[in-house]
Amino acid sequence: MNQELIGALVANSATLGVHWIYNPEYLEALSEKESLLFQKQNKTHYDLAKPSYYSYPNAEIGSFTLQGNILVWLYKGLKLNPNMTVNDYEDLLYSYLKPGGLYEGYVESYTKKMIHERLSKELNLASLDFIKTDDHLVGFIPYLVTRALNLPHSKAIELKGLFSTLDDYDIYYQMFDYIFLHINNMPIHKLLNEAIKLAPSKYQPNLEAALKVSDTKSFIKDYAGINCQIPQSIPLILHMLNKDLSYEETIEWNAKIGGASSDRGIILGALLSKKYEIPKSWISKINLPFLQKSK
Repeated sequence: MNQELIGALVANSATLGVHWIYNPEYLEALSEKESLLFQKQNKTHYDLAKPSYYSYPNAEIGSFTLQGNILVWLYKGLKLNPNMTVNDYEDLLYSYLKPGGLYEGYVESYTKKMIHERLSKELNLASLDFIKTDDHLVGFIPYLVTRALNLPHSKAIELKGLFSTLDDYDIYYQMFDYIFLHINNMPIHKLLNEAIKLAPSKYQPNLEAALKVSDTKSFIKDYAGINCQIPQSIPLILHMLNKDLSYEETIEWNAKIGGASSDRGIILGALLSKKYEIPKSWISKINLPFLQKSK
């Protein structure tokens, strides 16, 4: 597994203990008493910090969110079968997520719809076809995995179609390619200003604000958000990258911002790993048994 995916998974796992706590003030105060990173989810914190969603009560330190797990499953599947089709991708996820499947954990809305459709077909039940316009960050997982395996964008675009036909992802893949390519040879502010010209035009005003507005709370309030959807997450990710902090500092900051911190961490961690070293002590914490074999 390459450094980008390790960086993505470490960042995903690091903030799972506070993932989906939507109270930054509570998280800021908590961070002054204890580390927010590599912790088990504590129901007391989730109760006190509402709004929050206590969705991974059984996750151990080093575990991943659903999106982190999908990244692992897809990496293993595509490595074995680079010609994987979108139907193969569905089969792969269904084997884990179906009732009685291999995965035990929270299942998000886009995968619930997939399971509903699949079970309805298998049981010959009437079912509405869901419109595939999901805009969660899960659409970037095929992009990151195909990058790691040196597969073309066309494969990522095909696979993200399991959940979404939005071309926003396809365009953003080009933007992130530019950032990955130049993150080590251009000043970060200049790089991001050039990169956002490649983003979907409808998002460019908020992406420009991401690089101009220095106060993070004001920026989130006026131009982004802390949910997992593209309009909220991508501007916030670029705002955080623009601060040019280390891998550790950025992931710690990401935890304190709250919301979909672990899923934002997948993209943040992958990008940061191209420029900064990932602490070996952090890598050792993640639950990835095949990591040593796949290096």
